[in-house]
Amino acid sequence: MKIKMFKITAIMLMWAEGFSSCAIKQLKSILLILFCLLACVTNGQTASKEIWDYPVKPGMESWNSLQTEEERITVLQVPEDILVTLPPEEAVRLSITLPAFFIFTAFNTPQEGFNVMLSRYNILRHLLSREDAGSSLIAAYKDASLSGFRTLPYSDEFWSIKLLYVELLLSQKEILQSMTPEEKMELILEARSKFLEKTCNESFSSLPGLLFSLKIMASILDVEQYPELMASPQKEKITQFINTGWWSEDIPPIDEIYRITDNYINSKNETVN
Repeated sequence: MKIKMFKITAIMLMWAEGFSSCAIKQLKSILLILFCLLACVTNGQTASKEIWDYPVKPGMESWNSLQTEEERITVLQVPEDILVTLPPEEAVRLSITLPAFFIFTAFNTPQEGFNVMLSRYNILRHLLSREDAGSSLIAAYKDASLSGFRTLPYSDEFWSIKLLYVELLLSQKEILQSMTPEEKMELILEARSKFLEKTCNESFSSLPGLLFSLKIMASILDVEQYPELMASPQKEKITQFINTGWWSEDIPPIDEIYRITDNYINSKNETVN
């Protein structure tokens, strides 16, 4: 691409020999702009090639050759020198695309499963320690439809579990505490919207699919210490739900959480207005 650019430059300069000095100056300005644009494109292409990714993933022959769980955990660690230089959007990408994202489903409750994942994979510990990941996580969540990511080039494989995993990430107290009030408002609106969408979707309308959106909503109310939640007669049950991500009794407090969420949103909107 650079060689072609130099050829174009030479042709334009020869073509301009009969031009006035003013025209030549304008032509040089145009060429300078073109070179700047070329540099930006080249740098962008170089950067995209340098992004780190998991070298071994389920389905690969090298993955199948791993003999123990310890070996499978080890190959999914992000090198420390990469980890410390990750911009927030890359930390989010590597967390969402973690090949072992589904592990949380193998335990008694989603939160118990996530805590085990947290102890195993350094990218998750890194993400939860950051203060600047909120907006990138919300952007990824908003990009996610009930059938897959709209624009992000992430895998949609096992999507019914992947979306719940993204919601589980977003419901973590450390993530929510790092968010600005505006980000928390944006997130609770998106979680409520997804909750309503799920009620009309066969893949997510069952109780397990609904609970993960609800956990985001309840967790934000809890982090905010919203007075109506604190005074709710079902506060103890809701706290148990936040801590586990699951509901073991017959009737979960879905209506109560949704009602309090609506009041929280309305109160914030009234404050702004």
